[in-house]
Amino acid sequence: MNSFPGSNVEETNRLAEAAAWRVRLTELGVESTDAFDAWLMADPKAADAWRHVQMMWDHFDDHAAAPELMAARREALGHASRGGSQRGPWSVRIAAAAAAAVVILTAGAVWVLTGPQIYQTALGERRTVTLVDGSRITLDSASKVEVRYSGDARKIVLARGEARFDVAHDVQRPFSVRARDRIVIATGTAFDVDVAAPAVRVTLIEGHVVVLQSKAPKQSQPSVQAVSMQAGQQYVAAPDAVPQVTDISIERATAWESGRIVVDNEPLYEVVERINRYAARPVTVSDAAVSQLRLSGVFTAGDVETFVDTVTHYLPVDAVTDSDGAVRLNKRG
Repeated sequence: MNSFPGSNVEETNRLAEAAAWRVRLTELGVESTDAFDAWLMADPKAADAWRHVQMMWDHFDDHAAAPELMAARREALGHASRGGSQRGPWSVRIAAAAAAAVVILTAGAVWVLTGPQIYQTALGERRTVTLVDGSRITLDSASKVEVRYSGDARKIVLARGEARFDVAHDVQRPFSVRARDRIVIATGTAFDVDVAAPAVRVTLIEGHVVVLQSKAPKQSQPSVQAVSMQAGQQYVAAPDAVPQVTDISIERATAWESGRIVVDNEPLYEVVERINRYAARPVTVSDAAVSQLRLSGVFTAGDVETFVDTVTHYLPVDAVTDSDGAVRLNKRG
């Protein structure tokens, strides 16, 4: 981003005038007036001041609800109002606009461009957050995302767990989710990303996304590959394996949103990994042969007792509960 040339009194006054015009045009609900056009024409540097105020104003509008910006704005406008007793209404408005512009160019710009918003959930908790552009993120249990918006990009990092992303359409600002060494790119769609297990899983619910993947770092010239996905497909990148794209059941893949775990002929060790996302005490599989037994069913997230009862009833497995409450699944007999 370009820095604003506000290093002397003349430039600061020009900034204040531009900010005042931004306030006035907003109040009038118009994009321009004859007086505003005359102001732009009278000073060759006015247009530059106006562009900078416009750019920061857009950022400020997008993030106006941020606690840091609300506090700074209250202080700035309060300072302007306190000086209003000896000035006319428009003078007060100019002073308030100038103060607000300083807030935008300092706290607003720095916060938007460098300060990510962090959302996370505790064990067993699910949460939906709505971002400033209308996009929504639904977080599964024990999950965390970092959100960083700028004027030309919407960047998310899924630090842990699983999340669904319902993306507001904006072709000018691509929406990206980084999941370990994979990046999912979208402009407006819905998809699920899971990093709770060793593999990275991307499930496309609707629309279209591209998954970027870096080749193995052992190669002398790493490159980037792009995998395009269609709705109803799942991309799986397991460690030391070639990524796969397969057709899946969207209902099954998004069952966690309603607190269910849907299992369809899956190895027991994978099912246990999913069960443990919601378990205060972990379930472990102590035998390699037992870990490969396959299981189907629908389980309630967090209901470990029912899960263990089902496993020991349908599979040749015994359960042992340790003193700390953890459950070990052993081969029967």
